[in-house]
Formats: sequence, structure tokens, C-alpha cells
Amino acid sequence: MIKRRPLINLLTKLENIPKEWLNHVEPFIVRGPFLPCWVWSGALDKNGYPIKNVDGKMMMMHRFVARLFYDFPDEWYVTRSCNVQNCLCPSHLVIKATKTKRNA
Repeated sequence: MIKRRPLINLLTKLENIPKEWLNHVEPFIVRGPFLPCWVWSGALDKNGYPIKNVDGKMMMMHRFVARLFYDFPDEWYVTRSCNVQNCLCPSHLVIKATKTKRNA
């Protein structure tokens, strides 16, 4: 069962933002006035998914960001409700118990 942590207003409540977000994600996020997605501008793996070295370990950033906002078992999958492969907007991340096609 997924336990959702309280979502914080990342733009106004700076004191509540996890330091992991500020250190590893925020510097690489591009937002626009008409862009609902938060696009990763950092490194991508060979398939085009956001990756970053976090504390000496290469991490898939979708999973890293999902862990900041949700509690879920390690074997579950993280996908997106949008079709933007490098979107890291927490509200677009979807946690699924089984690997299925996106938006299925």
C-alpha cells in the first residue's frame, strides 16, 4: 500500500523542502509559465531517463523524487501520468505494484 507523505508547496514553503530536493533535484529542474511538467535538464541514461550520482550511487531520478514524497515497497515501479520522459513533477509521478505500459 502506498502511503503518501504530505505534499509541500515547493514554491512558497522553503523551510519544508527536503534538503535532498534542494541539493539533487532543484538545480536541474526547468519550469515554464505554460509548462505543467518539471523537466530535468541534467544527465540522462541511454534510454533518455533522468539520472544523477547521489551519495556515490547512480540513481534514477524518478524513483529518487518519488521516495521524497511517497512510501512504497522497493519492488514497485515509478511511472508518470504525463508522457514527458524527463518530467520529475511529484504530482505527475505514479507508483504501481506491477510493471505495465505507461498510463495503463
